[in-house]
Amino acid sequence: MPQDAPPRSMTHRQRMLATIRGEPTDQLPWAPRMDLWYIAQRARGTLPPEFAGLHMVEVAELLGVACHSIGGDMTLPGGRDNSLRGLGIDNHPDYPYRVELRGLPIESTDDGEHLRTRICAPAGELFLHLFRSQGMARDGISLPFVKSYAIRSVDDFEAVAQVFEHLDLIPTPESYRTFQRRIGEQGLAVARGPVAASPMHLILHELVAMDQFFYLYHDERPALHALAKRMEPFFEAALEALATCDAEVIFWGANYDQDLTWPPFFEAEIAPWLKKVSDRLHAAGKFVLTHTDGENKRLLPLYPACGFDVAESFCPAPMTKVTLAEMLEGLRPKTTVWGGVPSVALLDDAMTDTVFARHLDELFASIGPGDHLILGVSDNVPPDANLERLAEIKQRVEAFGPISP
Repeated sequence: MPQDAPPRSMTHRQRMLATIRGEPTDQLPWAPRMDLWYIAQRARGTLPPEFAGLHMVEVAELLGVACHSIGGDMTLPGGRDNSLRGLGIDNHPDYPYRVELRGLPIESTDDGEHLRTRICAPAGELFLHLFRSQGMARDGISLPFVKSYAIRSVDDFEAVAQVFEHLDLIPTPESYRTFQRRIGEQGLAVARGPVAASPMHLILHELVAMDQFFYLYHDERPALHALAKRMEPFFEAALEALATCDAEVIFWGANYDQDLTWPPFFEAEIAPWLKKVSDRLHAAGKFVLTHTDGENKRLLPLYPACGFDVAESFCPAPMTKVTLAEMLEGLRPKTTVWGGVPSVALLDDAMTDTVFARHLDELFASIGPGDHLILGVSDNVPPDANLERLAEIKQRVEAFGPISP
């Protein structure tokens, strides 16, 4: 066998790691994200019997695909703790650290729909109000909506800074190892870092209503930067916990879009942190994955300088303006694209069988040799997906054959 030929048979984990490294594989990795579909079917009472009681690894085994295992299994009962979600922070038993608020009074009430939290900081009180419903669960939504943000005006900046200065980040390496063992060879157990790539990104995405943020960023930028600076130790602590855990791939940052995180903002407020994180984690022998699920057209030229290794949840045309071929061309050979199948392609009312087959023809014709690509559904397999189409994609993957970069 030639030295650069792939092994005759690889596990899903081996195949995904080899793809990130730019090495030959026996076939394309195929790792669709199933948790939204599963949560919705369970809430609707329409979960097919063969899926009942399964966790995400077992669902992937049943489908014969790689397990999309980024951060943790959000379908597990009692898994995600949202008590600090109003600060953009959640805890989960699969994560490599947990976050606790120390030294400040905090009161939370949860009636199953409304989660209300009051935190008393020296500079004032923060009131956080989150909402989730059974209707949301039937749509597969696992994260609550924010009804009251931590920041309502510049007057709240000092209290928010004080709260972040009282957050204690506690490494939980054994929790991550349990998650890693559960995933096994069925996929990559990607360790979860912050959803926001930087403190300013967290303020934009989680702490203030998005429309209000744009006014604050224009009118109060020095004060925003001062707040972000005081939040940095929390991000530094997360980075150190991730650097010392056993994970091969680390999740850091999500949800970029050329309009909401417009290029000058991305270049000034997000890219430096992605580069810093990538440098630190590369030095620790790890790969960095970030969740690029928005409109990437004008951000794509900025990505290579950030240094991350995997652009995950890439959503292509027709849902965005960027094709899979354009994304691959813009990121190869250093960065792997994970995604490429638009979620609408799995919906019977969005694509007929004929249009779907033609879409797959075009997709597989556009990926060249197939290197630096982990095929996935962007962002998630939708609740009304036709699962036969997942099987058809699997058949196309097998027919495409080995990958030799």
